[in-house]
Amino acid sequence: MLTDNPHINTMCLGCGNCPDRDICGGLSIEAQIMDCLHHCCGASDTCTKVCPGNAIVFPQQVREIGGFDLHATPRAPALPVVLKGDVVELIYHGSRRVQALEADVVALRLADVVDFRRKRTKHVSAEVLREAFRLSPDCKVILTGVDHDNKIEPWWSLGPARPAIIRDLVANGVQMVTTPNFSLVLDHPRWDDLHAMKRIALVFSEFQENGLACALHPNGRTFQDFERWRTFVAERPEVQVMAYEFITGPDRSGRRQFHLDRLAELAAAADRPLDIIVRGNPQVIPFLRRHFREVLYIDTTAFMKTQKRQMAERVANNALEWVSSKTSPGAPLDPLLRTNLEEQVAYLRAAYYGQPLPAAKAA
Repeated sequence: MLTDNPHINTMCLGCGNCPDRDICGGLSIEAQIMDCLHHCCGASDTCTKVCPGNAIVFPQQVREIGGFDLHATPRAPALPVVLKGDVVELIYHGSRRVQALEADVVALRLADVVDFRRKRTKHVSAEVLREAFRLSPDCKVILTGVDHDNKIEPWWSLGPARPAIIRDLVANGVQMVTTPNFSLVLDHPRWDDLHAMKRIALVFSEFQENGLACALHPNGRTFQDFERWRTFVAERPEVQVMAYEFITGPDRSGRRQFHLDRLAELAAAADRPLDIIVRGNPQVIPFLRRHFREVLYIDTTAFMKTQKRQMAERVANNALEWVSSKTSPGAPLDPLLRTNLEEQVAYLRAAYYGQPLPAAKAA
C-alpha cells in the first residue's frame, strides 16, 4: 500500500504544498495518508530518520550532504574501467581453506576490508589482503557495497577519514567498488530517501576523486527518483558502470520489472555504453544484457553452499542440485569450493549468458 504508482493512485493531498515536491515528485500510493510526514514518529530525542519533525538534527543532516540536489554533487574524473567477464564469486573470508583461489576476478564485501572502529583498512598491503582471503596474487578484486544497513552505514560515519581509506584500498590492489546501497524505505518520511540518494552520489564522486573506479548504485522507489538519476548519469561521463541489487524490494515479483525498466532508461539516456554489476536474482541478467554492454553478476551461492558442506551436482544436465558433502573435522574446503565454483559458474553462464554447458567432469 506504500508502493508509489502514479498510474493507478492519485498523489497524496499534502504533497501539493510541500516545499520539496519538485525534488521528491510527491507520492502516489494506495495508503490513505495526507503525506509522508504520516511516518514521522515524533520522538525527536531518539529518532535517526531524516525528518523535518526533528527540528534540531534535520538542518545538520541537510547540511552534511550539501542539500538534496544531485546536481550539486562534486564532479569527479573519469577513470579507466575494464569490466570484462560475466560471473564472479563473492568470497566472504579465507577460513577453512589452505590454497590460494585461482580466479580472474572475485568480489569482497566493503565492510570486510575496512576497520570502521580504527578508521583504516584491515590489510596493510595487496599481498596481506589476498592472503587473508586465500586469493591468488594476480586475482583482481572488486568490492560490493550491497549489504545490510548496519554494515554500510558505518562507511558514511567515517567522514573525513574516507579519502585516505579509499587511497589505501587502491594501494591494496582493489580494482573497483560499488557504492553502498543506502536504503530507501517505504515507511519513512521522503527526506530520508532523498538523503540516502544524495549520499550515494557523494560517495560515488569521492571514490572516483581518490582514484578508485566506482559503480553507481542508483537506488530509487519512484519515477521521479529515477528521473533524477537519469539526468545525473546522462550529464556525467565519469559514470561508466552501474550497480544494482535484486535481493530485497527490487526483486518483489510485482516490482521487479519497474526497476528493470528504469535501469534500461538510464542506459538509454547515457548515450554511451554502460556496464552493470548485479547482485541477487540472476533471472534479470538476460533483460539487462539487452541494455548494457557488460553484465557482471556477483554470485554468493557457491561459497555459501561450500560453507554448509553441500556440493553441486547436475540434474538432467541443465540444473543443479545441492547435496550433502560432509567433511572431516578441520579438513580444508578447497576441493569442495573449486567444484562448486566450476559448476555454479558453468550453470549461470549456460542459463543466462547463452554459453554452452561444458561436459560434466567424471566423478
